Amino acid sequence: MGVQRFLVKVSPGVDSQPFTFGDMPVAVRSRPLMPSIDQAPKKGKALAAVASPPGTWHIVEPSLAADSSANPWDVCHEMVSQGMGIAGHGAVTFAEPDFAQQWFTGPEEEHLKALQQACTADEQDKNFPIGSRNDWYRDNSHADLAGLDGSANGAGVRIAHLDTGYDPAHESKPVNLEVELARNYVDKDRPNDATDDTSGFWNNRGHGTGTLSILAGAKVAGVGIPGVAPQAKVVPMRVANRVELFYNSAIAEAFNRVHEMCQSAATAVDVVSMSMGGLASQAWADAINALYDAGVVVVTAAGNNYDNFPTHNIVYPARFGRVIAACGAMADQKPYADLGFGKMAGNYGPPKKMRTAMAAYTPNIPWARFECPKTVRFDGAGTSAATPQIAGTACLYIQANRKELAKLPEPWMRIEAVRQALFKAAAKLSSEKFGNGVLRAKAALAEPVAAADTLKKEDEDSASFELLKVLTGMGLAVQGKARQRFDLEDVAVLHRTGRLEIGEASLLIAVSCGHRAASFEAGHWLVNEI
Repeated sequence: MGVQRFLVKVSPGVDSQPFTFGDMPVAVRSRPLMPSIDQAPKKGKALAAVASPPGTWHIVEPSLAADSSANPWDVCHEMVSQGMGIAGHGAVTFAEPDFAQQWFTGPEEEHLKALQQACTADEQDKNFPIGSRNDWYRDNSHADLAGLDGSANGAGVRIAHLDTGYDPAHESKPVNLEVELARNYVDKDRPNDATDDTSGFWNNRGHGTGTLSILAGAKVAGVGIPGVAPQAKVVPMRVANRVELFYNSAIAEAFNRVHEMCQSAATAVDVVSMSMGGLASQAWADAINALYDAGVVVVTAAGNNYDNFPTHNIVYPARFGRVIAACGAMADQKPYADLGFGKMAGNYGPPKKMRTAMAAYTPNIPWARFECPKTVRFDGAGTSAATPQIAGTACLYIQANRKELAKLPEPWMRIEAVRQALFKAAAKLSSEKFGNGVLRAKAALAEPVAAADTLKKEDEDSASFELLKVLTGMGLAVQGKARQRFDLEDVAVLHRTGRLEIGEASLLIAVSCGHRAASFEAGHWLVNEI
């Protein structure tokens, strides 16, 4: 089976009990996944089609053998249908595998090359557009961070940084790194230590150290390039031992910790910066909805690809409407997208998501080098490098407008006011791949806080439709072909199993496309393929 843990949502007030899978009784162990979020009052009126069912989330570990051939989604189905042995219909409202997800950062040969590199300050990669200076992205032709007054430094604003941790010896370590609030959701033996102790053949090359240096890094001697918000308070949260491998549960627990911190003014988080993502998770959707209601601005990476493989569409949680997706723009102001064979590019789309996406600059961004205390590379790449630029600028806007933002009657309005300023000020460079445009920090800070009656609440996020895609192997086999063949925005296939009576529905196909005729044609093709 591979998957040994599951994220399960149960009706309030019930506990996990043994259930059966086929003819085999299965005992389970469980613990709360997101207790702070589960206890939060639900706000707003979500449409029934997308609203998350009520309940509390748990991490559940069934006593199934590691070499079991059981499909993890079949186990989820049994949990929901049997209620994990709980009396009463509908006790289990949702279940999903706790997948180990992979964040795409490059082919294997790049990882092998990194293992052999010393503490060198790699120059900008000439395979991509380069800037006239190593801090080119800060000039007034790009993000315009250099044009800001020195007091725009993020002082008094708190950012949660979700990544692989940080290098405690690197000179770029933020001056206000709040190690006393740190959390580690990877290493059970050090839950409050978010330092990155990456080791082994497939190490992550200090991804968290690099993104942290862009977000809020201190100046490194001889380099002199600060992070976007160098005086911000930063809470490090280690959610992956390498960006290529993290668990859904780790991200969910980190989001829950952010929500928990927001229950006290002394520890409240203003911004989340996360340079990773993957497949949809309903637990993530519930967490994002809770953070939105708490007034936390969430910025996450759109994702990376090579020649649009594995996909050019924005990954989750950046795909959620309540999250700002960080796409990429290069030094020549062209999209960091569709770059062809052999070059890593950033993700974009589908069109419905680009409404809450924007771009910042990448590649060839200064990137602190892990385990090299005085070294900064100048070839930082991927949407991982764009994300902290946007999150850091959101932090600067909050610093400059704290009093006015506090006057807004609802916490979610703070998010929408920040997003409106960033989106309105962004450079409109005539590409749908930039979403609302490309980051312009100085112009964003000049935007006034929008009036409450002009702000519109974003619809509640849900991942349930996306998760339909992976309920059957057959659906997975044909959906990619259909997406490419008919230029679909999205496709889901659900095939029932077991005994059915004549006349009962056995197949569900859902497609999303810009043209009605293509949608019908795709549906017809999928039926024939299956």
